[in-house]
Amino acid sequence: MNNIGFIGYAVSLFLITGLLLLFTDVKANKNKGLKKERKAALVMGWVNLSLGILLTLVNWIYWSWVW
Repeated sequence: MNNIGFIGYAVSLFLITGLLLLFTDVKANKNKGLKKERKAALVMGWVNLSLGILLTLVNWIYWSWVW
């Protein structure tokens, strides 16, 4: 891949923040008994991971087949 842009940064940020939310925030909220905050952290963590993976796949498809 020979691209210059923000895609690599965006993917890494989505993946890192998703993992951090799932591993730290969800456990902290569970220990404190915060059900709504735990659910919000779960949703946001999975959304971030999904966006990171989806953006990686779209970028790969674009550079492999379209460009």
